[in-house]
Amino acid sequence: MSKQRNAYSGKVSLGVHVISIAHFVSALALEHIPNSVRLWKETVNLESSIVDARILLSRAVEVIPLSVELWLALARLETPEKAKAVLNKARKAVPTSHEIWIAAGRLIEQQAVVIPEGEQLKTEDEQNKALEIVDKTIEAGVRELRRHQVLLTREQWLKEAEKCEEDGSPRT
Repeated sequence: MSKQRNAYSGKVSLGVHVISIAHFVSALALEHIPNSVRLWKETVNLESSIVDARILLSRAVEVIPLSVELWLALARLETPEKAKAVLNKARKAVPTSHEIWIAAGRLIEQQAVVIPEGEQLKTEDEQNKALEIVDKTIEAGVRELRRHQVLLTREQWLKEAEKCEEDGSPRT
């Protein structure tokens, strides 16, 4: 298969496949430096398809399972149900991450207040029950973090709480 490069388009032609030079260089770089979080993030950012970005991030967390940043990026691209599964895997891979527990709480909170299409409004009691799960999730997270000798200061927790509130998740 011959490689042809069009200097004006920034594309490389590999027979019938045309890919951007950035994709090509990024893929080549990942072969040589697979443990670079930054390189995985840049490669994912080149993708125009969410499906392809998910596939890349799934591979990235296999290669770098301790990267909280990659786990959270993958969870953001998933449906709420799949995001829960991703966050559970992330929690097991990185049991010392408070960010993963907070992301789980935020996801549960969003699901408690958002009404899927075709469903009726939730009663206040139903919403309160759903929101109680947020509290239980965060409490479980604090217990697990303590179990793994991770102790955030009061100031750190307050900073995280303020960030959640700013982002529309006051219960978390």
